[in-house]
Amino acid sequence: MSRAAATQVIKDAYSLMAELWCSPPEEDAQRVGIRRDAEKVVNRLESVDKESAKILSRFLEEYTISEEDYVELFELDPLCALYLGAHTYEEPKTCATAAVSDRNDYMIDLVGIYNHFGQKPNGQELPDYLPLMVDFLSLTAESKADPIREKLINDYFLPFLSPMRKRLGELETPYLHLLDALEKIINIEQETQASIKQRRQKVEIHVV
Repeated sequence: MSRAAATQVIKDAYSLMAELWCSPPEEDAQRVGIRRDAEKVVNRLESVDKESAKILSRFLEEYTISEEDYVELFELDPLCALYLGAHTYEEPKTCATAAVSDRNDYMIDLVGIYNHFGQKPNGQELPDYLPLMVDFLSLTAESKADPIREKLINDYFLPFLSPMRKRLGELETPYLHLLDALEKIINIEQETQASIKQRRQKVEIHVV
């Protein structure tokens, strides 16, 4: 598989996962359509990384959550918030402290990163909303060599997954598989990029 084709597979996998983190559709026909499209992505993902494809496939097998259970899990007074910063930073006690809180600084930095790529949050969700962040990885997949994107992943994304993983594990929800698949794909992307950098460095040394 060419590098461009592999990048497209990763891009599509991120896009799928961003959708799967969102509230499931009410109509059975829509659920069937999502599953059908998801299976196509998983089949293509196997050519890039069999393990992540297997984990994602396992989530799809258990993807039977109702809209009511989803709301209880992730939305109104959620058991597990979909905002990454919420699992790491304490919620401010007052509106005055919210503006100077660590989480506010975290979200301001995220907005700056989004703006760097010409992307702007839709205003309906906070910048650390997981589906939004995963969709951003899809939109910027061709820019994986950009150091700003690398900083997003290494400093603002991966370190914040562990607390969320712990909570999902406590709740024994299949969404733990979706989080594992996400992190696995991010790691595959990073390993590939590191390998490319090493090859370029070897070429430069040889030329010199």
